[in-house]
Amino acid sequence: MLKIRNFLRMVFIGIGLSVVNVAAEEVEIDIDLTIYYEQSGSGDTAIIFIPGWMMSADVFEHQLAHFKDSKKYRALAYDPRGQGKSSKPVEGHTYQQHARDLAKLIETLDLDSVILAGWSYGVTEQLAYLNQFGSDKLKAMIMIDTGPDIAGASRDEWVWYLNDDSDGYSRSFTEGIIEDRDNVISEFVNWMLENPSKENIAWVTQIANQTSSSVASITNATGFYLDYSDDLVALEGKLPLLYVVREEVKSVADKWIKANTPSATAVYMGKHMMFWERPREFNQVLDQFLSAMENDK
Repeated sequence: MLKIRNFLRMVFIGIGLSVVNVAAEEVEIDIDLTIYYEQSGSGDTAIIFIPGWMMSADVFEHQLAHFKDSKKYRALAYDPRGQGKSSKPVEGHTYQQHARDLAKLIETLDLDSVILAGWSYGVTEQLAYLNQFGSDKLKAMIMIDTGPDIAGASRDEWVWYLNDDSDGYSRSFTEGIIEDRDNVISEFVNWMLENPSKENIAWVTQIANQTSSSVASITNATGFYLDYSDDLVALEGKLPLLYVVREEVKSVADKWIKANTPSATAVYMGKHMMFWERPREFNQVLDQFLSAMENDK
């Protein structure tokens, strides 16, 4: 049975601290799973923003504010199971299951025209959805700072981890998050931010602390094995694709994108949280992509 609880969240945006009302809701999509989400705008096309590892819908506050008056687009951001304000069940912490949760959320909210916009491991989540449920309900795909393959043989590939983990990067986010949580989160948050101010670090850290170490470890470990390259490449020429990628990996990302999805739009800016730290620049890219998509109909 569909159960939705409604809230209202006040979001403070920009230097002037202007107030934006964002609808915050909880929907029960399974007997042990309630998904928390926030939305703005009232269009027929839903843009679903998917947060990354240990993150929540809060990180997309500037995008929700951007679409608050939209009559074309309904912007929605949610907390995956185990993260943010959503339920914290013991089981189900794989990206394949996250994708099944996403499918139920789309079905429950009766969404038929959807643009998926994942960030970091949120890209993995949206590609897991594509892998299991196809593109029938999808109007476009936006990939924010992650490619379709998580691990590779070298840093010449667009991946997060090395297959042999010779740099210990995967181990840090799998074992380290359990053994040395505070230090791992601190280093991770500092790495993500272009401006690691005390205030910014504190804000992102409190979001990360809503996810348990065991859930963080499992989602990272199971993500290591995933490669959805074939699923993404199959969309070439069929759906509009947008990549927004941090500057430091431009060369490897651009090589993969041009070789595999050459009709896609690719933009490079900032660091891992560029959509939050550079909202005007990011949202302008988003608007241009949406406008081009509508003009190509």
